[in-house]
Amino acid sequence: MRGRLGLAIVALALAIGASQLRPDFAVPFLIGGVAVLFLSLRTMLRRWELIDQLLPDRDAYMIEEVRRRAEQAASMQNRHVLATSIQWLLTHPGSGTAPRIAVATRELEMLAAELENESLAFDPACAVACERLVNNTTESPLRNPALPPDEVRSRLTQILGGFAERTA
Repeated sequence: MRGRLGLAIVALALAIGASQLRPDFAVPFLIGGVAVLFLSLRTMLRRWELIDQLLPDRDAYMIEEVRRRAEQAASMQNRHVLATSIQWLLTHPGSGTAPRIAVATRELEMLAAELENESLAFDPACAVACERLVNNTTESPLRNPALPPDEVRSRLTQILGGFAERTA
């Protein structure tokens, strides 16, 4: 991926240089640079999608990038963002989410409080599940009216089980 990106930069630089020295070479370099740049961007997007697909699988945490992304989901900075999102949902429920929030208001309030509690460690896999519950409009029973609202509580129970006292 990095090699392709570097090649695209070189080809585009050559196109710029060739436009001054040999204009007949500029267009092929430009076309080549744009094509390789497109392939590089496509590769990066596919890589991000693959990491995103692997995040729910704890066995995939042996892959450094997947583990790093899951740990980022469990970071205090991300936990604050998730807690804020949950608090916003609780105070501003939309017409599609109101019945789903009503089913699990107590659990959502508890989750927001535990996310803000810096003395608790948060399991990365549960942090990923929390992100998806709060943010994913297609997979989340909290956000997607096509999914059964009963799943909201079970997902929240699973996520809340990911908190533990920090060890020294």
